[in-house]
Parts: sequence; C-alpha cells; structure tokens
Amino acid sequence: MNRAALRDLFDYTGWAWEQIREAVPRDEMLVAAAPGSGWPNLRNCLAHIILAYDRWVPAIVDLAAEPLPEPAGRDFRIWGQIDAQRARTRAGLEAALDRWSDDELQQLHEVDIDGAPVQYSRAELILHLLLHERGHHGDVTTLFWQLGLGEETMLEYRFHLGRHER
Repeated sequence: MNRAALRDLFDYTGWAWEQIREAVPRDEMLVAAAPGSGWPNLRNCLAHIILAYDRWVPAIVDLAAEPLPEPAGRDFRIWGQIDAQRARTRAGLEAALDRWSDDELQQLHEVDIDGAPVQYSRAELILHLLLHERGHHGDVTTLFWQLGLGEETMLEYRFHLGRHER
C-alpha cells in the first residue's frame, strides 16, 4: 500500500470521526448505558479506538509497540477530552506518514509485538491501525442504535466520497 492510499484511508477515518461527533448531541450520551451493544457505553468504544493509536503510533514511528493503555476513570467523558487525545495521537502519525516515501513505507522492520519479534512494514502497521478503527465503526453504529441515534449517521466510505445527496 502506498502513501496516497494510506492517506485516503487516513482522511476517510477523519471524516467518519466527524460524523460520529456530530451525531452525539450531548456529552452525557458518551456515558449513557447501551445494553446489548457489546460495549457498556459509547465512551468505552471511542476510548478503545483512540488508545489503539497510543499503542500503535510508537510501533510505526519508533518501531517499538507499547501495551494497549486503559482509560482512566475521568478520561473520555466529554468531547473536548476525546477530540484532544485523538488529535494528538493522529497528528504524530500524520506527520510521519507525510515524510516517508513509498519505499520507506514498504521496508520491513522487526517490531516487538507483545514480546515477540515480527516483521512488518510501516505501511502494514498504518493500515492495521486504520482498519482497526474502521472495524469499530460497526460497534459505533450498534451503540448509536441502542442510544436512539441510529438512523441518520452513515459511516460508509462511499458517503465520504461525497458523490451523493444526503
């Protein structure tokens, strides 16, 4: 995967995040119980997405994976906290992505993943992280339905392309 394709997926996940943020009318909805969703609330799902960046960006940039952090009890309870953390983690990845050539993105490196050395390219790790986020869009959609926010928000890639009437 080259930088242009990774950039497109990076931009798409940014667009999808904006759709998610716009769909949640109040901070209280972040911590509202969502039985049957697989997550206790929207906050936990969004925190998981964001904290994955905290784990994988060091693996991509510095080639050293960190354990997946857990959110503190007061973290990720308002959009201001959530957006600030997401912006911080994605900014580091975006800056690195913009400076690497396609050849540098494809070069294999040994990365310590949970104590085992594994060969990955930076492109593969970036793709993994962005697809991880994309995978949780389904969880967010389920949470939206459980919270009564479901019908209006579309996170599909085709809507990102903007070739439709909304």
